[in-house]
This record gives sequence, structure tokens and C-alpha cells, in this order.
Amino acid sequence: MGTNHGLNRAALRAGLLGLSTAAALIVAAPAAMAASTDVAGGSLDWGFKASFRGYVSGGNGTPPIAATNGAAINADGTFDFPAGGGTYDAAAGTASMQYRGTIVFSYPLHGFTITIANPKLVVDGDGEGSLLADVDLTATTQPSAHVDGAELATVTTTAPTVTDGAVTFSNLAAKLSAGSASVFGGFYATGAALDPITASASASAGSGPTDPTDPTDPTDPEPGNGSAAQTIKAAVAGGALTLTSAGSDVNLSAVTPGQTAIGNLNAVTVSDLRGTNAGWDLVGQVTDFTSAAGTIPAANLGWTPTAAVVAGGLKAANGVQNAVTPGGPVTPGTGLGASKTLCSAETGSSLGSSTCGAALNLGVPESSAAGEYSAVLTLTLA
Repeated sequence: MGTNHGLNRAALRAGLLGLSTAAALIVAAPAAMAASTDVAGGSLDWGFKASFRGYVSGGNGTPPIAATNGAAINADGTFDFPAGGGTYDAAAGTASMQYRGTIVFSYPLHGFTITIANPKLVVDGDGEGSLLADVDLTATTQPSAHVDGAELATVTTTAPTVTDGAVTFSNLAAKLSAGSASVFGGFYATGAALDPITASASASAGSGPTDPTDPTDPTDPEPGNGSAAQTIKAAVAGGALTLTSAGSDVNLSAVTPGQTAIGNLNAVTVSDLRGTNAGWDLVGQVTDFTSAAGTIPAANLGWTPTAAVVAGGLKAANGVQNAVTPGGPVTPGTGLGASKTLCSAETGSSLGSSTCGAALNLGVPESSAAGEYSAVLTLTLA
């Protein structure tokens, strides 16, 4: 079974279906903003999802990721959008803050261009919020689509930091909204963790979150009599995100119509040696099972994923905690005819190697003819 690092093109056919519904469900900022302040300055820093940026960056776009109309790309690859209006209430911790700028993800070889523009953060003061934006999808497999004010993410909010009347909402947890999963080709499931959001707003232009001060380098100690110090330097270059499989063939148990054939997926190993701790997702989708006698639909293949971190013999880097999460079980009948998560590692916990596997179960319909059936399961890593 070969490795496929590309986005599932067929999934792009979902396009922006459902985004307009999601946008219609966004509720205006609550009445608690009666003492609101008009936004004149500030910025929003967000990167959508680090693993998606890494995937698109390796593509053939010119460039793969571009920032225009006031947006900028930060040194760490995330995006900066300047304030463009809205209001906030520092006392109530509520806000409806508009930002300006456009980000374009382009991957012509994989047949898509995705544009995100003019993000808006809505915070209700009760621990919940939404990130909205104008979204465009152009794909080779379907007509172009455009939605204004689509809900890209649901946001878990915290009380803002208030400084001289300006507010900063820092590192807000964000998850992909149900209506927006399809714009990214169905590659990320609803509720997938996205990059954290930091947003600021002030009543005067030019105000924004202050960059933290660089720590002062420690002073070298004075050498004593008869001692010497040597500085040892080691350059560590970023590697690759790779997927390997322990085998290419899986034989399920022999059954009769109406029974369930079982077996195990060959174990696969994901190695994240990029040095960015950006996170990754591994998903799978199967074709229909075919034989000379007939077809068994792909949806009849289910799985129960497993995942574990590969332990190494070296002491882990300070503060690094690796973790891998198996995808949810999928039952025959609603199975792998659509892309499903086998395992994933979130941003901040993906470095190192992990193994993923699954118990497979194929429900064979009573209407199936006898024969030797086969299908191809494709695993995609990004």
C-alpha cells in the first residue's frame, strides 16, 4: 500500500456545500455590549492549521501561500490581519471585531485554490465564540463557489487582558465548524483542532499586542584558575513527515453472505522529524470491493483504530510531550466509503514516531455473490 501525501481530490467535490447554512446560524453579538467601544486598532494572529500550511507549502503554487490586502505572513508561518472595525466591551469581555486581509492557499497539481478573507471574531462573554470569514473555493472537479461570512471555527473564549482600555484575547482554542469542513476537501473532520487564535482591539489606531521582550543572554561565568570552558554547537536541520507501512496486502477471514469478514490493517508508522511540532492527520478511504461476480460497497468496511507513540532510547527534549490519538470506530454500513481518521497528533505534541493500526470488519450483504473480492484502501498523511 503506497503513501499518498496529497489532499484527497475527490473529497473536494463537497466544495462549499453547507457553508451558507452555517453562516446563517451565526448570532449577532449579544446585548451585553451596550457600553461597547469602536475598534480602531489591533490585529488578529491565526494560522488556520499548521499541518495544512505544511502540506500546501510543499505544493506547486506560485506561491503556495500568499497574503494580500493588508494581511501578512508571520515568521512562524501564521497570519496577521490588521483591525478593520467592529466593537468590543472590555468590562463584559464581549466583542465583534472585524479584521482585513486575504490568504490564498494554492495547489494546482492537486486541483484547488482556497481563499480566506476578512476574518471576524465574535465573542459572547460566556466562554463561546465564532471565527467567520469570506471563503472562496476553486477546484477542477466542480464549479467555483463563494460564501460571505462563513463560520470557519467555533472558539472557546477566555476573559481578555485589558490594558489602558484595549483588549487582547490570547491563545483561544479553535475547532473546525461543521459547515466549513467540506471547503478543505473533507480532509479534516468537524471539530478538528485548529491553530489557537490571538486577537486584539483598541480605540486608537496602531495599538496591538506587545511582542514579548527577548530574554537577556546569561553572563558567562568568569573562569577560575586552571579551568577552561568550551561552547559546543550542534545544527539540527528539519527533516520530513513520512508514512511507512509494514505490508501491502490484507487477507480477511472467509465468510458466507450475511456474515462479517474480519482482519487487521498492516501497521503503519508516522515519523514527524520536521522539528516544527506542527501536528498531522492520517485518514483512510477505501474503494468498492469488486470481483468477477459483483460488488460490495465500500461503506460496508468498518474499522476500530489503535495508536501508540514509539518509545525511543533517548531522553526527550525539555517540555516536549508526544501524543497520538486513534480515530473513532466506524461500523460496517457507514464505513470507509468516505474519508475517516485513522490517527492524529495535535500541534505541540506530534514530534517523533507513532504507530497506527486498525481491526477491520467487512459486512458482506446477503445479496452478495460468491467470489474473490478486493479493494484498495488509501491512507493519506498531512
